[in-house]
Amino acid sequence: MTQFRFLRTRDDYYRHFTVLDIGTDLVKALVVRREATHGVILGVSREPQHPDALVGGVIADVGLVIEACNRALEAAEDMAGTVPGQAVVGIAGELVRGFSSSITYPRERPAERVREAELKSMLQLVEHRALREAQHLLEMERAYGEVGEVRLVQSAITQVRIDGYPVTSPVGFQGRNLELTVFNTFAPASHVRAIEAVARELDLELAAVVSQPYALARATADDELWERGGIFVDIGGGTTNVALLRGGGVEGVRMFNLGGQTFTRRLGAEMGLSYQEAEARKLRHSEGLLAPDEEYVVTQLLMADVEVLLQALALCLRELARGELLPPDLYVCGGGSLVPELMEELGRAVWAEGLPFDQQPRAYLLGPTDVRGVVDTTGQLTSPQDVGPMGLASHALRVEAEERDQVSSVMRGVLKGMRVS
Repeated sequence: MTQFRFLRTRDDYYRHFTVLDIGTDLVKALVVRREATHGVILGVSREPQHPDALVGGVIADVGLVIEACNRALEAAEDMAGTVPGQAVVGIAGELVRGFSSSITYPRERPAERVREAELKSMLQLVEHRALREAQHLLEMERAYGEVGEVRLVQSAITQVRIDGYPVTSPVGFQGRNLELTVFNTFAPASHVRAIEAVARELDLELAAVVSQPYALARATADDELWERGGIFVDIGGGTTNVALLRGGGVEGVRMFNLGGQTFTRRLGAEMGLSYQEAEARKLRHSEGLLAPDEEYVVTQLLMADVEVLLQALALCLRELARGELLPPDLYVCGGGSLVPELMEELGRAVWAEGLPFDQQPRAYLLGPTDVRGVVDTTGQLTSPQDVGPMGLASHALRVEAEERDQVSSVMRGVLKGMRVS
């Protein structure tokens, strides 16, 4: 581990930050410089993760993760020529849950203006209800017992209404009914502590821990898509992350334990290849570089696992739908999305599962140019697998912009007063 990460200038510290995407296959690091209205990516690195480092998207060996993250940070910092001290880290995994919770509060004195204390009480009530629901969901899904303590790792106010009228902040308004919708992300406390330990050992100030699918949706959806709704799917090495954008906000996120590694292991087992050889064969297939006879064999081998992953996605979407109509547009990224059979079958497969769509879904492959608010100066961010870390950077910059917004500063202050990341 570097002995000199603390040797940074004050300007570098506050003007730059690092993004860490701790994946099952790769650790991806970005060094980002804050500009007036956007971020500039100055450094990029991708370092292989040890096979035993993560299980189900959750850190299983802190030491192995620290080693990979340290290599990724040093490479990105060398490229950028600066050493930031703050870091934004994505959180995912099968036991991470995120969903919107709403509450309608009838006010006893509608003629009085809403005060911060009143809003804080509502937020605490929403948080407590969401925490109970998250604990229940995780224990129901964890067949072998309780998951232990669950922590709130991210909270964002997505909608506020006074007597049905949308407002940025209700403080200072009068009205009879106050409606509040908050998106909360929860994770097992052990998972959060592992991330904090990694940041501490790397001498990083943890600026934020962010739900990766939530950040993806916010970073790639424009105003029209935000209103129309969509489904965002990030197919990583070991897990697939899903976010449902509906009704003008991110309604829920889910993760499940299937990803690109499944395809690689299938090729390795059936073709007698090492994991590295199978991964290379899969990538050549994705790029259309195999000979016709090899192409046919690989396609036949991959189709069975593609069907399994798409069935798992359909189950995830059914849970998120809660019986209500789903938006028909699916936006896909991640290394696993490069398998052509998956993109070809996605829309048809989820339609065949009888999910509540009013038309056959359409699948779109996201690329780095679809991420708003960040500019890549390295020329190395060219793949759908780069969308995830870029989305984390975009989301972090957007949150900072909102905190500078004088109109919503009261709302940000209330959330900070509740010690929410």
